[in-house]
Amino acid sequence: MADPADVEWVLLRSFSDRSQAELMGEFLGREGIQASVEGAFSSGVLPGVAGVRVMVPSDKLTEAREAAEAFDGGSPRA
Repeated sequence: MADPADVEWVLLRSFSDRSQAELMGEFLGREGIQASVEGAFSSGVLPGVAGVRVMVPSDKLTEAREAAEAFDGGSPRA
C-alpha cells in the first residue's frame, strides 16, 4: 500500500452543501474508493460561498467518476 503522503489527490466534485458531499464520500467508500471531503464546516451562514470538495486519489479518478454517475442516478454500478 502506498504511503498516504505520496497520494496525489484530485477534485472529483464540488458541492455547496456539506451533507451532500459527505453522502458522496460515504458512497465512494462503500464502492472501495478512498475519498476526502474538504471545505466549509459551517452551514446556512452563506450557502454556496465556501464550497465543499470531494477529493479522490488521482489513480482512482476514472473509477470515482463512474461511481459518482451511479450515485447521481441512484442505480448500482455494473
